[in-house]
Amino acid sequence: MRTRKLIAALGFAGASMLAAAAHADNYEIDGQHAWVTFTIKHGIYGIAHGQFDAVKGAIVIDKADVTKSSVKAELDVGSIHTAFDQRDSDLKGPDFFNAAEFPTISFESTKVEKVDDKTGKVTGNLTISGVSKEITLDVKLLNEAQAPWDATLTKAAFSATGKVSTADFPMAKAADGFGLGPEVEIAIDLEAVKK
Repeated sequence: MRTRKLIAALGFAGASMLAAAAHADNYEIDGQHAWVTFTIKHGIYGIAHGQFDAVKGAIVIDKADVTKSSVKAELDVGSIHTAFDQRDSDLKGPDFFNAAEFPTISFESTKVEKVDDKTGKVTGNLTISGVSKEITLDVKLLNEAQAPWDATLTKAAFSATGKVSTADFPMAKAADGFGLGPEVEIAIDLEAVKK
């Protein structure tokens, strides 16, 4: 009798785990449809703009419990683009992102909070030049749907915004010296493909 109860309990637990797992959808960031842009105050003059052209990562969406969702993303520092080659070279250099020693910028979520059905807050560790700091992004789910041209393709689209302090990372001294900052505003628009 005990054996039967144990088997039944294990079966119920396994079924519950499978049911929970069924709510989680795994997505891969579509690098061809991902824009990570930033703006920063340029001394007394105005606002400077730039973006990273190479983005990759994974997103897990748990519809049953949004707090179990997660995000991992990576930017290629060498793909930074500001529409001026000399500035791009400077930003890749040791005074700023130091791409030779730290070729990637990464973000890994530690907490996901639901605000409403379409918006939330994603908190995680942003790592730049070997230094990790916690930031929070305001995230909006724009759409999640099957592609009309391919019944096997489901995509989700997101927008996110956040701020980073230059003083939190090794580039702070150089940023102060060049009259940049003190904050960088981040804007992210991306699509992700369901796996």
